[in-house]
Amino acid sequence: MATLDEIREEQIRMLRLRLRVDLTCYRLRVARLSREEAAALIERTKQEILDLFPEKEQVFELVLRPRFERILQERAWAEWGVADSLN
Repeated sequence: MATLDEIREEQIRMLRLRLRVDLTCYRLRVARLSREEAAALIERTKQEILDLFPEKEQVFELVLRPRFERILQERAWAEWGVADSLN
């Protein structure tokens, strides 16, 4: 059974994960980034998450990378005006 300290540590790591993902999503939506800069931001985020949760690379690739890529795609559509022509 997990100790109170272990539970607290896990909660802190989860909070840090949530904050990192939220900040990355925000920057991908708002900041003026080139495709290369956005890719570098995603890779830095991946490394920070793997530092918190080693051996969870597959979860990152299955859950978070598609989320980040979807944000980039939505932004590209909005900036190029493609979204307006689809509606």
